[in-house]
Amino acid sequence: MRLDIEVAFELKVTGYHLEADGRDKGKIYYRKRYNETDRRTIEIPIPEMKETIAGFEINTLTNCFLYGGAYYTNVDEENLNKVNLSIATTTFKKEDFIKRNIKLYKEELLSEENIGEHIFVHVVDNGRTLKREEIEGEHVFYHPNKNVGGSGGFSRGMMESMYQNPKATNVLLMDDDVEILPESIRRTYILLLLQKERYKDYFISGAMLRYEHMTEFSEDVGYLTPEGYQVTLKGSKLIEKKSDLLANEEFYTEKIENKYAGWWYCCIPMCIIEKSGFSLPLFVRGDDTEYSLRNHAKFITMNGICVWHLGFATKFNYFMEYYQVFRNLLIICACNHKKDMQARILDNFVGLFWNEITRFNYQAAEFFIDAIRDYMKGPEFIEEEKCQERLQAFSRRNAELKDINEFPELSVDVNSVYQFETQSLIGKFIYRITWNGQRFIPKRYLRKGPAVVASDLFHNPQRQYLQESVIAVNPYSKTGEIRKQDRKRCKKVVKEFESLLNEYKKKNNIVIEAYYAKRKYLVSEEFWKNYLEIEKYQ
Repeated sequence: MRLDIEVAFELKVTGYHLEADGRDKGKIYYRKRYNETDRRTIEIPIPEMKETIAGFEINTLTNCFLYGGAYYTNVDEENLNKVNLSIATTTFKKEDFIKRNIKLYKEELLSEENIGEHIFVHVVDNGRTLKREEIEGEHVFYHPNKNVGGSGGFSRGMMESMYQNPKATNVLLMDDDVEILPESIRRTYILLLLQKERYKDYFISGAMLRYEHMTEFSEDVGYLTPEGYQVTLKGSKLIEKKSDLLANEEFYTEKIENKYAGWWYCCIPMCIIEKSGFSLPLFVRGDDTEYSLRNHAKFITMNGICVWHLGFATKFNYFMEYYQVFRNLLIICACNHKKDMQARILDNFVGLFWNEITRFNYQAAEFFIDAIRDYMKGPEFIEEEKCQERLQAFSRRNAELKDINEFPELSVDVNSVYQFETQSLIGKFIYRITWNGQRFIPKRYLRKGPAVVASDLFHNPQRQYLQESVIAVNPYSKTGEIRKQDRKRCKKVVKEFESLLNEYKKKNNIVIEAYYAKRKYLVSEEFWKNYLEIEKYQ
């Protein structure tokens, strides 16, 4: 460790780990007083230790000036790995974020001696709204791209990283709507230089912190539950104390199944891409998860390798959750021969379908039908490039939530939206058998609404029990929509859904084998070159 410092102080080098009770425990490994009258550079060796985190502390004895410092190590050049790190970012009409990040790359990384000559940036512009001259520069490349979603943008970025001269050894995939810290990329590069042979096929997964609350950690590695939920392994938390940082570092993920790294910041070795291919053409949602599952990925994480990402709380979208996610999960399981997982996922989403039926959200329930129907069309369905048209058509069917101030007569309490209410056994029975009053019970016995419910996945049966209508509220954006019971539409949607489930049960084994047979072609260079029409978009 090197410090550029002036005047009198006491220096301690301390190592920390977590105790069983969750408290951080420190041990001092070096302690010394310095009584310097002039500015000088001091060097202190960090001793070998088994602590999780090591750091230094300065106790000033008078006015003290710290001008800078660094942790460093001496490594023979022949022992360093040869690294050419490509940063591939996909964007769709997020010009402000991209321009700001490109400016940071150019000023703080590409201009840096030694590191700059080994870092390359590929901006894949699915919206084709950026100007080449605003982006390109030495080691910075602009690629206008067909709008084929994140999977298409990141596949193009992988491909261009493979084609660049010199070819990239590692590809860092990164979202467009992130605030980057150049130090994260610098650490990633240095980590790759020093990476031991047994870790060469590991992914480096950067953490996502919330842009709106910058000390809130969301995820660095997640896992796919048997029911199809993507869950953060380490849990969302504030990282403001040593104990929080230690907990992140000490969390052991090696033996957990079905892990994945999100492509907001994920560094993949080129040898993996060359062996395994590119993304499945899923447009958006699940492409990063599938890539990790396909490669049985192992991960390196580190505090300080991270980005700040716009939060998802206000972005809940029925089309994305009930069509795009559900459909893609079925495809992911088929392509990876995970029949048991697919069965569990289907059961879970069937439950979600009935949740929406019982809160009169017929529009959302129809997305489940579309998801299963399109999955059943087999791999030819995702081979055909109609992603943008489908997204636009389906998005128009999303509910349009209005400002809750437009419902002054309802006096909506947004603070009560997530207050769960218990239901009696007889209430549960009536709720289920009558589809929450949509059959068997005359309308005159229903309670006058609307009841206040959540507009997302939070399900509160007692709140909407035997109501004639509900108002579904997003408490973050303070918006909502009124939904009224429609028995005719309910019966039609349920009948169509049950008919489709019967077809799924009869034909699914054939569909799975069709996806599995095509899986290698769908991620190949041959497929993606044709799909992206690369000759057209240069």
